[in-house]
Amino acid sequence: MRTVALLVLACPLASAARPSKLSIKYFDIQGPAEPSRLALAIGGVPFEDVRVTFDEFKAMKSSLPSGQLPLLEADGEVLTQSMAMANYCAKLAGLWPEDALAQARCDQVIQIVLQDIRERAIAPTMSRELTDEDKAAKRQQLAETTLPEKLAYLESLMAPSGFFVGAGMTVADLHVYVLLNWLGMETLDGVPKTVVTQHEKLAAFVRRMDAVPAVAEWNAAKNPKLPWL
Repeated sequence: MRTVALLVLACPLASAARPSKLSIKYFDIQGPAEPSRLALAIGGVPFEDVRVTFDEFKAMKSSLPSGQLPLLEADGEVLTQSMAMANYCAKLAGLWPEDALAQARCDQVIQIVLQDIRERAIAPTMSRELTDEDKAAKRQQLAETTLPEKLAYLESLMAPSGFFVGAGMTVADLHVYVLLNWLGMETLDGVPKTVVTQHEKLAAFVRRMDAVPAVAEWNAAKNPKLPWL
């Protein structure tokens, strides 16, 4: 584990035996693979970061266990679901709490990010069946009402430490950080970065994560558009 991880982790954390060979396969974007990648980078866990083009994905799709990416392989064992991948990587990196209630709080934050925000709030505005007018209207509702409400609730769950669970960084923080970066980079048409910056604690959280040396090093190498704030 890197020195920086020791500095930001201040509560009992679970760990797992490290595999001798570990790889994550996904497209050359952040997406659902990024919390896993970040966990390993922060924990100093060696892994192969495989970036796949869309043409390569089409060629391999039929051979993939679930027909989709991301995919994690650890000593021949395969994981296909991004939340399971991130939790496993967090345990390898020392970013998973031992306490059962703290684990539940991590799951709570992660489900808010993945289900309440990404799946239920954002995904309906990305349907290819929407007309341009309908999409614009949905994005306006998303930017002006839905996301501010969801992010305000998420912000209310932050611990006094400035992280989301306990006194130090956990896997929950990685999911929130990836989400806020996606929104802050204004990847979604009609959704300005102010949906994040209007929440002072969330903006401060992004800056805190950006300043972690292992995160800064990873972003410099892999995410040239970061930091955005």
